[in-house]
Amino acid sequence: MLSGRFSQRQREALRFFLVSLAGLVIDIAVAWALIALANMTDSVAAVAGFSVATLANYLGHQLWTFGDGQSRVSAARFLAFSVVVLVSLGVRLLALGMLGPLLPGSGLNAPLRLGLAAMVSFSVTFLLSKYLVFRRAQ
Repeated sequence: MLSGRFSQRQREALRFFLVSLAGLVIDIAVAWALIALANMTDSVAAVAGFSVATLANYLGHQLWTFGDGQSRVSAARFLAFSVVVLVSLGVRLLALGMLGPLLPGSGLNAPLRLGLAAMVSFSVTFLLSKYLVFRRAQ
């Protein structure tokens, strides 16, 4: 479906976005369910949701985004991906800190700040994932 219209890099970027979007849904759904059904605190539920989503994202990227049919799930690669996700979180927080003075307030500027920071961290995550975590043997 994607092979005729897009380059390999564009297909990977689109797949990366779709897997990441699914991961976000999983993250929020798990956290929300734990809060609503298990009476967990927000912070514990958020960590659990983030952790489940990180695993789901790793599997999606390994098997679909960057998968070539020959690569296998690996604990070392999952650990590397987890480090990338944490670096990405740091990049997002740094971007938010830099954007705060430029776009202050809690009105319409807040979603703009959050969206811009997410775009920056998404780009970092994609590049680190593609070239460090899921790189193919040369």
